[in-house]
Amino acid sequence: MVPDSEKPPAGGLFARLEDLFATLSQWALAVLLALVVVQIVTRYVFNDPLGEVVSITETYLMPAMVFFAIAALQRNDGHIRVDLLYVTLKGRIRQVIDLTIFVVSALFWAFVIYASSSETLFSLRMDYEISRTIPFPQWTALIVVPIGGMLILIRLLLQAVSTAVALNRPLPGETAR
Repeated sequence: MVPDSEKPPAGGLFARLEDLFATLSQWALAVLLALVVVQIVTRYVFNDPLGEVVSITETYLMPAMVFFAIAALQRNDGHIRVDLLYVTLKGRIRQVIDLTIFVVSALFWAFVIYASSSETLFSLRMDYEISRTIPFPQWTALIVVPIGGMLILIRLLLQAVSTAVALNRPLPGETAR
């Protein structure tokens, strides 16, 4: 867990943007649950299930639930980590490991953004549709990944800068260099 002194400010415009997308993620979950209930009712009560609930769920709702919430989860240090070794680390070692993790993760997300943006733009240029029964452009579903990726990339870069700045400050009990 990153100490509060090393965390970027929690407020601000970007945090509000993260919260907005996290709320959209929560709404996606609510819509998914509602669609599942409707699907069950129409299948077992009326013997006429809705045909595209699964497609809508896997194409729009599940990706939105994951990628729109990931940056706010990172800001709140909510990701699961194996911390058997990490909790024993103190001071500068922990800061260096945090900085390394933030930078490597940012590089990973930069690649994800590049690849998913390329695929989204290709789909837009080719005018692909999701399916014959859902005549929406495919790029409207694919764009969720680059948007969520940009949010987590910015959050990781903010955390990396904050940690790098903290590395240059004396720790409690240390004298200034």
